[in-house]
Amino acid sequence: MPDFTTSDGVSLHYECWGDPGAPPVLFLHGYTSSHRMWQPQVREFADDYFVVAPDLRGHGLSDAPSDLATYTMERYATDVLELADHLEAEVFALVGCSFGGMIALQFGVTWPGRLACLAVSDASPAYERPEYDERFRAREAAMRENEQVAARFGMEGLGKRAAATATDRFVAEGIRSRYARLKLEGFLGAARVRRERPDVTPLLRERLTMPVLLCDGDADPVFCALEVMARELPDARVVTFRGAGHGLPAQRPEQFNAVLRDFLRDVEDGRPVAGRFTV
Repeated sequence: MPDFTTSDGVSLHYECWGDPGAPPVLFLHGYTSSHRMWQPQVREFADDYFVVAPDLRGHGLSDAPSDLATYTMERYATDVLELADHLEAEVFALVGCSFGGMIALQFGVTWPGRLACLAVSDASPAYERPEYDERFRAREAAMRENEQVAARFGMEGLGKRAAATATDRFVAEGIRSRYARLKLEGFLGAARVRRERPDVTPLLRERLTMPVLLCDGDADPVFCALEVMARELPDARVVTFRGAGHGLPAQRPEQFNAVLRDFLRDVEDGRPVAGRFTV
């Protein structure tokens, strides 16, 4: 269970699988999750790639600094850079889901030369855009309300609130336990980053010159953000998952793995990736 310390003194946990000499692929998890969300992908890709999945700062087994000012989108991206340097991965594939996708976009526009390719699912390039729809804004309003509850009552209080709608006792207890394991500082710090992150939309076309894969489910409230990114990245591969909600790697692991594997193979073989598909 390796860890490394960032330049600002934060201990970050990460896990790796596969041959360190194989092409490296870094996976960035979503908000309130951990490296464990990528288990279905680890099993699929570790035979052919050097798979690395960190716990982002404030999440999982990584440190959660008490100073919320240490949580910024730029800092999250720098954490990824420093992890790659620690692993001596000069060029690598970067895969991000949801909050991890937001970080992946920030990394891509900041250090495009470090990426062989970029895959982003269930993510948005900005907290607010005029093109976003009411589904997107309603989801963000609910997340903001959760943030306020956590700030006032702590993670246990938020867990009780989240579990109140569960009709199954076992499920309710699981929800309470999950929230109780989260670190308040990490939850609030990452929540603030989501709201205050820079809008990278104007930079996408100019900076993301590597092969790009964009994925989302058409039942995900974040789906409208896929359209924003697709407009800016005409050479990207854009894949819509019919009937899928938020969190494709967990909701549709087999389909997601097939789409990602095809993308990685096309990148390795030098084939064009541009196109729009529905699965």
